[in-house]
Amino acid sequence: MKRTCLIIFLLSIFFTYGLGTGGAGEKTGRAGEIRKGIQAEGACAIVGMSAEQSSLTALQRARAAAIEQAAGVAVTSGTLVTNFTVAADFIKTYARGFIVGEQVMWLPLGQYQKDSSTPPIPEYRVRIIADVYVPRKKAPALGLRAKINRTVFRNGEQAGITVAVNKDAGLALFNIMADDRVALIFPNIHEPNNVIAAGKDFLFPAKDAKIVLEMQTLPGHQKDAEAFLVLAWDRSRKIRIGDLFAGTDPLGFNEFFRKLAEVADHVEEAILPYEVVAGQ
Repeated sequence: MKRTCLIIFLLSIFFTYGLGTGGAGEKTGRAGEIRKGIQAEGACAIVGMSAEQSSLTALQRARAAAIEQAAGVAVTSGTLVTNFTVAADFIKTYARGFIVGEQVMWLPLGQYQKDSSTPPIPEYRVRIIADVYVPRKKAPALGLRAKINRTVFRNGEQAGITVAVNKDAGLALFNIMADDRVALIFPNIHEPNNVIAAGKDFLFPAKDAKIVLEMQTLPGHQKDAEAFLVLAWDRSRKIRIGDLFAGTDPLGFNEFFRKLAEVADHVEEAILPYEVVAGQ
Protein backbone atom coordinates (compact mmCIF):
# COMPACT_ATOMS: atom_id res chain seq x y z
CA MET A 1 0.00 0.00 0.00
CA LYS A 2 1.25 3.43 -0.89
CA ARG A 3 2.53 5.39 2.09
CA THR A 4 1.24 8.82 2.96
CA CYS A 5 4.60 10.56 3.24
CA LEU A 6 6.40 10.16 -0.07
CA ILE A 7 10.17 10.51 0.25
CA ILE A 8 11.29 11.66 -3.19
CA PHE A 9 14.96 11.63 -4.16
CA LEU A 10 15.79 14.32 -6.65
CA LEU A 11 18.34 12.00 -8.29
CA SER A 12 15.43 9.74 -9.24
CA ILE A 13 16.31 7.20 -6.56
CA PHE A 14 13.44 6.37 -4.21
CA PHE A 15 14.04 5.52 -0.55
CA THR A 16 11.37 3.62 1.31
CA TYR A 17 13.92 3.40 3.88
CA GLY A 18 3.93 -13.63 24.28
CA LEU A 19 1.16 -12.36 26.16
CA GLY A 20 0.48 -13.09 29.83
CA THR A 21 -2.48 -12.51 32.09
CA GLY A 22 -3.09 -9.80 34.61
CA GLY A 23 -1.28 -6.46 34.89
CA ALA A 24 1.80 -7.43 36.88
CA GLY A 25 5.14 -5.95 35.83
CA GLU A 26 7.95 -8.12 34.55
CA LYS A 27 11.52 -6.93 35.03
CA THR A 28 13.73 -7.12 31.94
CA GLY A 29 17.39 -6.59 31.14
CA ARG A 30 16.41 -3.01 30.35
CA ALA A 31 15.88 -0.35 32.98
CA GLY A 32 12.11 -0.24 32.42
CA GLU A 33 9.59 -3.03 32.70
CA ILE A 34 7.09 -4.94 30.62
CA ARG A 35 3.56 -4.79 31.99
CA LYS A 36 1.69 -7.78 30.71
CA GLY A 37 -1.90 -8.57 29.90
CA ILE A 38 -3.20 -5.01 29.73
CA GLN A 39 -6.79 -5.08 28.44
CA ALA A 40 -8.28 -2.11 26.62
CA GLU A 41 -11.01 -1.30 24.14
CA GLY A 42 -11.47 1.26 21.38
CA ALA A 43 -14.23 2.24 18.97
CA CYS A 44 -14.56 4.42 15.91
CA ALA A 45 -17.71 5.56 14.14
CA ILE A 46 -17.53 5.68 10.34
CA VAL A 47 -17.78 9.45 9.97
CA GLY A 48 -15.97 10.97 7.01
CA MET A 49 -13.58 8.02 6.67
CA SER A 50 -13.45 4.61 5.05
CA ALA A 51 -14.20 1.35 6.83
CA GLU A 52 -10.48 0.53 6.69
CA GLN A 53 -9.56 3.84 8.32
CA SER A 54 -12.26 3.47 10.95
CA SER A 55 -11.06 0.01 11.99
CA LEU A 56 -7.43 1.17 12.26
CA THR A 57 -8.47 4.23 14.26
CA ALA A 58 -10.42 2.04 16.68
CA LEU A 59 -7.30 -0.11 17.11
CA GLN A 60 -5.16 3.00 17.70
CA ARG A 61 -7.60 4.11 20.39
CA ALA A 62 -7.38 0.75 22.13
CA ARG A 63 -3.56 0.87 21.96
CA ALA A 64 -3.55 4.36 23.44
CA ALA A 65 -5.78 3.19 26.29
CA ALA A 66 -3.48 0.23 27.00
CA ILE A 67 -0.42 2.47 27.10
CA GLU A 68 -2.20 4.91 29.41
CA GLN A 69 -3.05 2.07 31.80
CA ALA A 70 0.48 0.70 31.78
CA ALA A 71 2.21 4.06 32.14
CA GLY A 72 -0.30 5.51 34.63
CA VAL A 73 -1.03 8.58 32.51
CA ALA A 74 -4.20 10.07 31.03
CA VAL A 75 -3.71 11.60 27.59
CA THR A 76 -7.04 10.87 25.90
CA SER A 77 -10.63 10.59 27.04
CA GLY A 78 -13.42 8.21 26.07
CA THR A 79 -13.21 5.13 23.88
CA LEU A 80 -15.13 6.40 20.84
CA VAL A 81 -13.50 8.29 17.96
CA THR A 82 -15.47 10.33 15.46
CA ASN A 83 -12.82 12.62 13.94
CA PHE A 84 -9.19 12.63 12.79
CA THR A 85 -7.99 15.32 15.18
CA VAL A 86 -8.70 13.04 18.13
CA ALA A 87 -7.20 10.09 16.26
CA ALA A 88 -3.94 12.00 15.76
CA ASP A 89 -3.83 12.70 19.50
CA PHE A 90 -3.76 8.96 20.22
CA ILE A 91 -0.40 8.70 18.51
CA LYS A 92 1.06 11.01 21.15
CA THR A 93 0.70 8.24 23.73
CA TYR A 94 3.22 6.09 21.84
CA ALA A 95 6.06 7.96 23.56
CA ARG A 96 4.76 6.92 27.01
CA GLY A 97 5.07 3.19 26.45
CA PHE A 98 5.66 0.70 23.67
CA ILE A 99 3.35 -2.18 22.79
CA VAL A 100 5.68 -5.13 22.26
CA GLY A 101 2.95 -7.74 21.84
CA GLU A 102 -0.80 -7.72 21.38
CA GLN A 103 -3.81 -9.93 20.82
CA VAL A 104 -6.58 -8.23 18.84
CA MET A 105 -10.24 -9.26 19.14
CA TRP A 106 -12.81 -7.53 16.95
CA LEU A 107 -16.20 -7.12 18.60
CA PRO A 108 -19.57 -7.13 16.80
CA LEU A 109 -20.27 -3.97 14.81
CA GLY A 110 -21.99 -1.38 16.98
CA GLN A 111 -23.85 1.87 16.37
CA TYR A 112 -23.14 5.47 17.29
CA GLN A 113 -25.98 7.98 17.55
CA LYS A 114 -25.40 11.52 18.75
CA ASP A 115 -29.07 12.00 19.65
CA SER A 116 -32.55 10.88 18.56
CA SER A 117 -32.67 13.52 15.81
CA THR A 118 -29.77 11.93 13.88
CA PRO A 119 -29.58 8.49 12.30
CA PRO A 120 -27.25 5.87 13.83
CA ILE A 121 -23.81 5.37 12.31
CA PRO A 122 -21.90 2.04 12.12
CA GLU A 123 -19.16 1.77 14.72
CA TYR A 124 -16.10 -0.51 14.75
CA ARG A 125 -15.23 -1.89 18.18
CA VAL A 126 -12.10 -3.73 19.23
CA ARG A 127 -10.58 -5.21 22.38
CA ILE A 128 -6.85 -5.88 22.81
CA ILE A 129 -4.67 -7.64 25.36
CA ALA A 130 -1.28 -5.98 25.22
CA ASP A 131 2.20 -6.30 26.67
CA VAL A 132 3.48 -2.75 27.16
CA TYR A 133 7.11 -1.82 27.78
CA VAL A 134 7.27 1.26 30.02
CA PRO A 135 10.70 2.94 29.78
CA ARG A 136 12.56 4.15 32.83
CA LYS A 137 11.73 7.76 33.53
CA LYS A 138 14.69 9.95 32.70
CA ALA A 139 15.66 13.59 33.03
CA PRO A 140 15.55 15.43 29.67
CA ALA A 141 19.28 16.08 29.65
CA LEU A 142 19.37 16.90 25.94
CA GLY A 143 16.47 19.34 26.04
CA LEU A 144 15.04 17.89 22.81
CA ARG A 145 12.72 20.25 20.94
CA ALA A 146 11.02 19.38 17.66
CA LYS A 147 8.32 20.82 15.42
CA ILE A 148 6.90 20.46 11.92
CA ASN A 149 6.08 23.28 9.52
CA ARG A 150 2.32 22.62 9.79
CA THR A 151 -0.11 20.14 11.27
CA VAL A 152 -2.47 19.82 8.29
CA PHE A 153 -1.17 19.14 4.77
CA ARG A 154 -2.90 18.87 1.41
CA ASN A 155 -1.75 16.31 -1.15
CA GLY A 156 1.48 17.48 -2.77
CA GLU A 157 2.54 19.85 0.00
CA GLN A 158 5.95 19.34 1.56
CA ALA A 159 6.75 18.71 5.20
CA GLY A 160 9.75 20.00 7.10
CA ILE A 161 10.95 18.95 10.55
CA THR A 162 13.03 21.22 12.80
CA VAL A 163 14.98 19.73 15.72
CA ALA A 164 17.13 21.40 18.39
CA VAL A 165 19.11 20.05 21.36
CA ASN A 166 21.19 21.56 24.16
CA LYS A 167 24.17 19.26 23.59
CA ASP A 168 25.53 17.33 20.63
CA ALA A 169 23.34 14.29 20.04
CA GLY A 170 22.55 11.39 17.77
CA LEU A 171 19.27 11.75 15.90
CA ALA A 172 16.76 9.50 14.15
CA LEU A 173 13.48 10.41 12.45
CA PHE A 174 10.65 7.98 11.73
CA ASN A 175 7.30 8.24 9.98
CA ILE A 176 4.36 6.53 11.75
CA MET A 177 2.19 5.92 8.70
CA ALA A 178 -1.55 5.61 8.12
CA ASP A 179 -1.24 1.94 7.08
CA ASP A 180 0.00 0.91 10.57
CA ARG A 181 3.67 0.76 9.55
CA VAL A 182 6.71 2.79 10.60
CA ALA A 183 9.61 3.86 8.37
CA LEU A 184 13.06 5.23 9.19
CA ILE A 185 13.53 8.43 7.16
CA PHE A 186 16.72 9.81 8.78
CA PRO A 187 19.53 8.81 8.69
CA ASN A 188 19.32 7.53 5.12
CA ILE A 189 21.61 6.54 2.27
CA HIS A 190 22.10 10.17 1.26
CA GLU A 191 22.51 11.51 4.80
CA PRO A 192 24.25 8.83 6.89
CA ASN A 193 25.71 11.31 9.41
CA ASN A 194 23.05 11.66 12.09
CA VAL A 195 24.93 13.70 14.71
CA ILE A 196 23.46 17.16 15.26
CA ALA A 197 25.14 20.10 16.97
CA ALA A 198 23.98 21.75 20.17
CA GLY A 199 22.30 25.14 19.94
CA LYS A 200 21.65 24.97 16.20
CA ASP A 201 18.37 24.18 14.47
CA PHE A 202 18.57 21.03 12.37
CA LEU A 203 16.16 21.04 9.43
CA PHE A 204 15.04 17.88 7.64
CA PRO A 205 15.05 17.83 4.73
CA ALA A 206 17.71 20.54 4.38
CA LYS A 207 17.15 23.22 1.76
CA ASP A 208 19.83 21.71 -0.47
CA ALA A 209 18.91 18.08 0.26
CA LYS A 210 18.42 15.44 -2.42
CA ILE A 211 15.05 14.48 -0.99
CA VAL A 212 11.75 16.14 -0.15
CA LEU A 213 8.90 14.96 2.06
CA GLU A 214 5.85 15.22 -0.21
CA MET A 215 2.63 14.44 1.59
CA GLN A 216 -0.03 12.16 0.07
CA THR A 217 -3.08 10.40 1.41
CA LEU A 218 -3.30 6.67 0.91
CA PRO A 219 -5.15 5.64 -2.27
CA GLY A 220 -8.87 6.17 -1.90
CA HIS A 221 -8.54 8.10 1.37
CA GLN A 222 -9.84 11.64 1.79
CA LYS A 223 -7.88 12.20 5.00
CA ASP A 224 -5.16 10.40 6.98
CA ALA A 225 -3.71 10.89 10.48
CA GLU A 226 0.01 10.18 10.90
CA ALA A 227 3.03 11.36 12.86
CA PHE A 228 6.77 11.85 12.82
CA LEU A 229 8.70 10.27 15.71
CA VAL A 230 11.89 12.08 16.73
CA LEU A 231 14.57 10.29 18.79
CA ALA A 232 17.72 11.87 20.23
CA TRP A 233 20.43 10.42 22.47
CA ASP A 234 23.72 11.39 24.05
CA ARG A 235 26.58 10.62 21.67
CA SER A 236 28.34 8.62 24.39
CA ARG A 237 25.58 5.97 24.09
CA LYS A 238 26.94 4.84 20.71
CA ILE A 239 23.50 3.81 19.51
CA ARG A 240 23.73 2.49 15.95
CA ILE A 241 20.21 3.17 14.76
CA GLY A 242 20.96 1.86 11.25
CA ASP A 243 21.87 -1.55 12.68
CA LEU A 244 18.81 -1.71 14.92
CA PHE A 245 16.48 -0.78 12.05
CA ALA A 246 18.42 -2.41 9.22
CA GLY A 247 16.88 -2.61 5.76
CA THR A 248 14.84 -0.22 3.69
CA ASP A 249 11.32 -1.57 4.18
CA PRO A 250 8.89 -0.06 6.71
CA LEU A 251 8.18 -2.23 9.76
CA GLY A 252 4.83 -3.31 11.14
CA PHE A 253 3.64 -1.51 14.27
CA ASN A 254 4.48 -4.22 16.80
CA GLU A 255 7.81 -5.17 15.22
CA PHE A 256 8.94 -1.55 15.20
CA PHE A 257 8.11 -0.90 18.84
CA ARG A 258 9.70 -4.18 19.95
CA LYS A 259 12.95 -2.95 18.39
CA LEU A 260 12.54 0.55 19.76
CA ALA A 261 12.14 -0.83 23.28
CA GLU A 262 15.79 -1.98 23.09
CA VAL A 263 17.00 1.65 23.26
CA ALA A 264 13.98 3.44 24.75
CA ASP A 265 15.62 3.96 28.15
CA HIS A 266 18.50 5.86 26.56
CA VAL A 267 16.72 8.26 24.21
CA GLU A 268 14.58 11.35 24.42
CA GLU A 269 11.61 11.42 22.08
CA ALA A 270 9.04 13.74 20.55
CA ILE A 271 5.96 12.79 18.53
CA LEU A 272 4.65 15.24 15.93
CA PRO A 273 1.14 14.26 14.75
CA TYR A 274 -0.34 15.69 11.55
CA GLU A 275 -3.16 15.16 9.05
CA VAL A 276 -3.06 14.84 5.26
CA VAL A 277 -6.11 15.91 3.29
CA ALA A 278 -6.84 14.92 -0.32
CA GLY A 279 -7.39 17.63 -2.92
CA GLN A 280 -5.51 20.74 -3.88
